[in-house]
Amino acid sequence: MNRHTPFSGIKHLGPAIVLALTVAGCATTPPPASEPEPQAAEQSYTPDGTLLARARMAEAQGNIVIAAQEYQALAEQSPAPWREQFWLKAASALARGGYINEASYITAELAKQPLPATQQADLNIVNARIALKQGQSERALAILDFPVTADIPLETRQKRHHLRAEAFESAGNYIEATRERMAIDALLTDADARWQNQQRLWQTLNLLSTDALQRAITAPPPDILSGWLALAFDVKSTIAAPSRMEAQLEQWRSRYPDHPAAGQFLDNLIANKDELSGRPQRIALLLPLSGNFSAPATAVRDGFLAAYYARQERDYTPDIRLYDTQGEPEAGQQAYQQAIDDGADFIVGPLNKQLVEQLAQTETIDTPTLALNYARTDNIHDKLFQFGLLPEDEARQVAERAWLDGYNNAVVLIPEGEWGERMGATFSQHWERLSGVVLETQTYEPSKNDFSTPVQKLLNIDASKARYQQLKQLLDADIKFEPRRRQDVDFIFSAAFPRQARQIRPQLKFFYAADLPIYSTSHAYTGIEDTTQDRDMDGVMFCDMPWVLAPRTDVSPNWREIEAQWQRTAHAYKRLYAMGADAYQLISWLRYLRSHREEHLPGETGNLYLDSSNRIHRQLLWARFKRGKAQLDKNSERYAQPH
Repeated sequence: MNRHTPFSGIKHLGPAIVLALTVAGCATTPPPASEPEPQAAEQSYTPDGTLLARARMAEAQGNIVIAAQEYQALAEQSPAPWREQFWLKAASALARGGYINEASYITAELAKQPLPATQQADLNIVNARIALKQGQSERALAILDFPVTADIPLETRQKRHHLRAEAFESAGNYIEATRERMAIDALLTDADARWQNQQRLWQTLNLLSTDALQRAITAPPPDILSGWLALAFDVKSTIAAPSRMEAQLEQWRSRYPDHPAAGQFLDNLIANKDELSGRPQRIALLLPLSGNFSAPATAVRDGFLAAYYARQERDYTPDIRLYDTQGEPEAGQQAYQQAIDDGADFIVGPLNKQLVEQLAQTETIDTPTLALNYARTDNIHDKLFQFGLLPEDEARQVAERAWLDGYNNAVVLIPEGEWGERMGATFSQHWERLSGVVLETQTYEPSKNDFSTPVQKLLNIDASKARYQQLKQLLDADIKFEPRRRQDVDFIFSAAFPRQARQIRPQLKFFYAADLPIYSTSHAYTGIEDTTQDRDMDGVMFCDMPWVLAPRTDVSPNWREIEAQWQRTAHAYKRLYAMGADAYQLISWLRYLRSHREEHLPGETGNLYLDSSNRIHRQLLWARFKRGKAQLDKNSERYAQPH
């Protein structure tokens, strides 16, 4: 081993890189595989206590490179098998700190040596962590699929289960992730560590919808997994009804008396049941029920009231009063103040964006308010929440879906105007954050039917034709020519409304892009099945709300009931009815979502979750047109979970 290469001596290389290069030059003949672990080997050898203390302190404080330096120094002065153990600790610290290349260099060198079973297990742990950092959950699971023998230390077994849980979560397999955290729970003896692990297990379970939880309960008591699933289902299904929740949880305890969650964990849920739901008694609903926006506002109102009349908690009967904001700023301000003067302890609205902007800029908000639109400015009020059908949420989800589908190079086709600019900018920014590349962006005039010019520019067909003309003039002869589209494109993001979307798809096919995947948003679909009008949309992927793509008939209100009651306006404002219904449901969920921001409400407009600025976001389902019909994507539920 070259002990004369100082760790920090080569200044122009990062210290972690030097570390990786140094270990490559330090490989010596390792001990035989049967040699015991460092704790039992070399009884006469004791590592440098000062260096070891400094390494552990630096690692605990998050000073990854310093910790790796100290572990390197320990490795260089220690005999086998201590030497390999300290290199493993250095690699582990680097992997956790995100120094993937440097950690990989070390593990690659160590992999060339036959290691004892315990050190080989530690090496697998580090390599699995590296794979997870690289987004390779399947590879991480394969690495962690090693035999766990009796001589594998308890700490290593716990790390293995932790990483397997992370890998399953990353892959969207929340049931298997829960199994891994159950395995960790069985290995823990420290009460605090066990409590923290149960909290993490609970967070994982809450990523599942109530439907998914119910379907996954396949074994009767005392099965531990089914017990966790049933507990999560009971809490979610009674979140807006604290009086029913306690009775439901006590029934769960009687079915699972010996379950790991039947003690302190369940007692904590019951003690906090009232905090999970804040239920006001006087609700004011502010909408522009007269004026230019009266029709969409009426749809929101009807959806809201339908949800109220269909509520499961029949003993909860809040007073709901309607206030007409008339779509005017002054009238809206007066309506808001009137609601407060009338004693409202919760306000839903306004719907007008300008009114929401004004509300967000006021100095104080004393009454909890769920605005039905979004302000452009940051929200500084703890009691102001914002909810709506935000188009930008959908553009971001297109980027995430395309990234999960493995694509890298995108081209973007958007309509002229503010809406198109917002959609294009949001998609491009989010796509680039995911390390994707936007090769080209083109705009089209939405009032036209012919989009051939922007489509040709998007696909470089115009450049291909220009090269042909130049070559024809240069050779002064007729030559065979077939235009070609650019070949570096993985997919197209097309932002469009139904009329334009139905024109764009066939024009893309005409210009040699029939094989390119096309992603769009809910705006491309009317929400009404029409195989004649949508016959040219085959292959287009788009996201939309459950109310449209997978309406439930086992809950109320449901779409069929709304359609029967309001036939004249039902189809035109289908999504706004769902928005009104979710606005009512959110009232009882906001307090819970604010204190549990990792969780979500399975709503009619999507899986709803709250960000740090009290903005409600929606994760949508995915569908693909086939024979002119929108068909739910088989992986849709996975992609509907909040990321």
